[in-house]
Amino acid sequence: MTHLWDVLSRGICRTLLLYSLYGVVGLVVLFLCTPGLAAAQDARALRLIVVADRQTAQNILQQLQQGASFSALAHAKSIGPEYELWGYGGIVRLNEVQPTMRAALLKLQEGQVSDVLELGNQFVIVKVISPKIAQHFEAADRAEDEGKLPQAIRELQAALRLEADNVQAYIRLGLLQQSAKQFDEAIRTLEKAQQYAPQDAQVLLFVASAYTHAAVEGKQTAQAEKALQAFQRVLQLDGRYAPSVHFGMGRIYLLALQQPETALGYLEKAAEATTSVADVHRLLVQAYYDTRRYEQAWQSLRRAQDLGFDFPELVAVLQKAKQHSQR
Repeated sequence: MTHLWDVLSRGICRTLLLYSLYGVVGLVVLFLCTPGLAAAQDARALRLIVVADRQTAQNILQQLQQGASFSALAHAKSIGPEYELWGYGGIVRLNEVQPTMRAALLKLQEGQVSDVLELGNQFVIVKVISPKIAQHFEAADRAEDEGKLPQAIRELQAALRLEADNVQAYIRLGLLQQSAKQFDEAIRTLEKAQQYAPQDAQVLLFVASAYTHAAVEGKQTAQAEKALQAFQRVLQLDGRYAPSVHFGMGRIYLLALQQPETALGYLEKAAEATTSVADVHRLLVQAYYDTRRYEQAWQSLRRAQDLGFDFPELVAVLQKAKQHSQR
C-alpha cells in the first residue's frame, strides 16, 4: 500500500545499479557518487527510456520532439528499473557500453535525445544530461539533513536550470519549499511538475498536499477546495492512493473547513488502512472529540496507545470533558 508519507524516494546517488539492458552483454550503470567519475572525458550522464517494441518507442520519441518531459515519460513508460528514478541512469563510460549505444552517445550533447536504438530485444531512447544535476541533488540531501533548507532549495533550483523538465527536481524542490513554509512557491513548483506529468497520480498527490498545507498551516482557506478537488482526481487516476487521499481530505475538513462531522468518515477510513502514522490517529481522536463522541474518542485513543502513540494533550482534554460530564 502506497501512502503520501512514503511515496518519495529522496536520493538519486545512493546505490549501485547493475542491470542487463540487452542480451548477453550487460550495460553497467553507476550512479554518480564521486566528482572524479563525472569529470571523466569518456563518461556520460544520462536518462533512459526502455520499451519492448519499436512502435511504442517511436510514439514516445514523437512526444519528446513535441516538447514532452523525458523524465515524465520515463517514469510513465519505461520498463526498466530506471523508471523509479524518472529515467535517471547515472554515469556510463563509453568503453563499457555496446557499440550502438556508444555511437549514439558520442553524437549527443547535454540536453539532446537520441533516435530509437535497438539493443537486443529492447528499444531504447537516451538523453544526455549534465552530471552536475546529480551533484546538486546530493548537495540538497546534505543541506536538508543539516537543516539548511534555503541552501537545499538553491541546489534544486540549480538542478532545474540545467534540466528544465526534470519532474523529480520539481517534486523535491516543492517539498522543500513546503517544509520552509513557502506555500505559494511550493504550489507553483508542484503545479509545474504536474504540467509535465498530468496523468501521474503521485505528482497530483503532492500538489494536493501543497494545497492542504497552505490551507491548514498557511491559513489560506481558499486553497481548501483546490485540495479537495485534487484529492478526488487522485482517486480517479489511481485507487491505491486511497489511504493518503482519505487522510488528506479528513485533514482539510477538520482543520481548514472546521467540519468535523464530514472529516470523521475520511479519517476513519485512513485509520483503518494504516497503523504507522501518528497524525492519522491523532486527528481521528480530535474529530471524535469535536463531534462530542467522547466514548469513541477514548476507544480511538486507546487503540492509538496500543499502537505505540502517546497523545498527552488529547488525554488531558478527554479527561476534562469526562469530569465536566460527571458534575
